[in-house]
Amino acid sequence: MLDAKILAQYSGLIFDMDGTVVDTMPCHERAWLKVAETVGYPLSPSVMYELAGAPLCTIAVEMMQRANMPLTQLQEVMTLKRQFGHAFIMAEATLLPAAEIVKTYHHKKPMALGTGSHREITHKLLNKLAIAHCFGAVVTSEDVTQHKPAPDTFLRCAELIGVNPHTCLVFEDADLGVQAGLAAGMHVFDVRTHQLHKG
Repeated sequence: MLDAKILAQYSGLIFDMDGTVVDTMPCHERAWLKVAETVGYPLSPSVMYELAGAPLCTIAVEMMQRANMPLTQLQEVMTLKRQFGHAFIMAEATLLPAAEIVKTYHHKKPMALGTGSHREITHKLLNKLAIAHCFGAVVTSEDVTQHKPAPDTFLRCAELIGVNPHTCLVFEDADLGVQAGLAAGMHVFDVRTHQLHKG
């Protein structure tokens, strides 16, 4: 995925979770379709991919507005999405190739995970897939007020693992995440294109 000589240049490694380290996006898509079926509105999972990396509330509001669904049902939609998503993810999620880098560099470099996902599901998933111990810090949607594409998630990751942001490499699979990493002054490896972005 990335040459060891390139990785050697960085003091810390920071990873997004969904679509980067863990294959959860198909589970999220199925969960949104089930929410749409339950509430009777045409909520489109395509929004989830457009806003990948954003917190649930942001994605839900955009979906509901496009489907002309009243935002008074926002809490219901979010509750259903968490419920369905949790069930699918815990049953079906698997590790992606970036997880091999996580395992390889455990004990060799400080590493953190920065995700727009909910804290509870994040920790359950990392424990289930037996990689939680690899990360010196985990920053979730509840741990910052400004979410991706703002740099806060990744800056907090760097702070918690005690590494200068300018010496960190971020692994991402979404445009908002790439923007967040670059805004934090970090280099970003896009797992979709295998391109290294240096700002």
